[in-house]
Amino acid sequence: MLAAVAAVLALAFARGIAAPLQALRDQAVALGRGRPAPVLAGVPAEVAAVSAEIADAAQRQRERTSEREGAAAALRSETQRLEVLNRLGTALASELDRQRLGDAVVEAATRLTGAAYGALFERVPEGPEGPEHWQLLSLTGAPREAFTRFGLPRVTTLFSETFAAGGVVLSEDVTNDPRYGSHGGMPKGHLPVRSYLAVPVVSGTGATLGALLFGHPESHRFGSREAALVEGLAGQAAVAMDNARLFASVRREQDRFEAAVQAVRGVLWTNGPDGRMTNEQPAWAALTGQTPEQYVGFGWAEAVHPDDRAASVESWNAAVAERRRYTHEHRVRRHDGVFRIYAIQAVPVLDPDGAIREWVGVHSDITEQRTAEAALRESNEEIQRYAYIVSHDLRAPLVNIMGFTSEIEASQDDIRTALAGRPEASRIDADLAESVSFIKAAITKMDGLINAILKLSREGRRNFQSEPLAMTALVQGLADAQRHQAETAGAAIAIGDLPGITADRVAVEQIFGNLIDNAIKYLAKDRPGRIEVTGAVSDGLAVFHVADNGRGIDARDHARVFELFRRSGTQDRPGDGIGLAHVRTLVRALGGRIDLASRIGEGTTFTVTLPLRQP
Repeated sequence: MLAAVAAVLALAFARGIAAPLQALRDQAVALGRGRPAPVLAGVPAEVAAVSAEIADAAQRQRERTSEREGAAAALRSETQRLEVLNRLGTALASELDRQRLGDAVVEAATRLTGAAYGALFERVPEGPEGPEHWQLLSLTGAPREAFTRFGLPRVTTLFSETFAAGGVVLSEDVTNDPRYGSHGGMPKGHLPVRSYLAVPVVSGTGATLGALLFGHPESHRFGSREAALVEGLAGQAAVAMDNARLFASVRREQDRFEAAVQAVRGVLWTNGPDGRMTNEQPAWAALTGQTPEQYVGFGWAEAVHPDDRAASVESWNAAVAERRRYTHEHRVRRHDGVFRIYAIQAVPVLDPDGAIREWVGVHSDITEQRTAEAALRESNEEIQRYAYIVSHDLRAPLVNIMGFTSEIEASQDDIRTALAGRPEASRIDADLAESVSFIKAAITKMDGLINAILKLSREGRRNFQSEPLAMTALVQGLADAQRHQAETAGAAIAIGDLPGITADRVAVEQIFGNLIDNAIKYLAKDRPGRIEVTGAVSDGLAVFHVADNGRGIDARDHARVFELFRRSGTQDRPGDGIGLAHVRTLVRALGGRIDLASRIGEGTTFTVTLPLRQP
């Protein structure tokens, strides 16, 4: 009986606890699968306590799962951002095309900020193309016409700070922003924008390069995180844009230099810091037919004419040792075996610390020029010989005229005696005396002209003897020799620090002596005279200026004053019109040129340009 009762009780207890245990089991399964597990009701207290613990565990599990999923999503998002930034950084480091650079920056920034539209406006400084302005460089999220049809962004209260590089402009809702609406709001048809973010692009030197603008039709899409992110991108973009502009500038200068070389039919080459030819030299190889193995070092000299080779190498080494501009001429054998005459100009390219990085030189073919100059010299020599012969032959009949005039003059007393008592005697005697005086004046004038022609002819045929000239001392000596004339005219002569040259002393003294004499002769009467002689070296040439504050020369006569027997202005000073013609002949014979700048009533400046060294 007791056994039967116990069995019944046991069965009842088993049935009473089986349901709560099954519910606990279901809760545990739900917990394991991450599903909700509510607390059981109507069960024994012990079971209810366990159920509550399971429910709490389930809630914590869900919270941790949500946190992990959030963290995973944030990690994926950050990983994507880092990948975008990494790709952008690589692109910015290597991209030198402004358009592709702007497109990469705008596309990356638009993705990172979640913007609907992104744009990069570039500032174009004032230059030869026109005044400063802004232009749309890159755009994403909308067709270009969506911006360009409205022109450039207006300088509104909201925009102005961005385009003045005043800092970041962030508006969570522009329609509620007090800075918005100063120009009547958005134009009709404009892209819908509520959230707005703008960041200026400023170079390391402080120059404004452009501005990044982002928009979204929904409000509160941009915050401080996006603003900081775009600021960082703007800094990277500024460096890249600076590099792109620098590259473009260098490329333009390189293209201009190469065009200039082509314009003068030049052959461009480079040598190392020690003056030896290295690396690929395509222009030199095309000219001479030499291979790199043949022209390397001083192998290039093998293409120079044997008679010019030693002098070329010696002068080149001297220029390299002295770190100065190299100017030379020699004959070079072309790839077809023909020798041509080339003028060489080479300069050292320096690093910021002053060390020579390389030498850049140009060979310019001047064969036709030198041939023409030789023909011109021969023609000039013929003209000089002809002038000498003509002048010499003119002197013979002039001497006869002078002799017959003297006889007529000596016979005047006899003629006067023979005509004594005749009615017209006095008139005939006066007419005869006047005619003789006219003939004598004409003879004197003709004799002076013949002497001038002979002088120019002799100067053109004279062999110059070059020697080093201390120009400051030489010109000071010429000024001292004319000090009396200068003081009489009330003039002061100042001689500056002049560069020395190697040239013919007599020719140089005649050039500057004539110019100083002319300056003294034609000073203005209404003010104290001032004559200054200055000089400097420019592009390997000696440039001298002889300036005065005298009468000046009319612009119509600037070229004529260098012509033989031509003078300008009031003829109240003695002269025969050969001084400046003689000066120009001498300057040209020395391989230089003379130029004139003058204004009536202000003064005149003669500029004489001469080689530093005469051959």
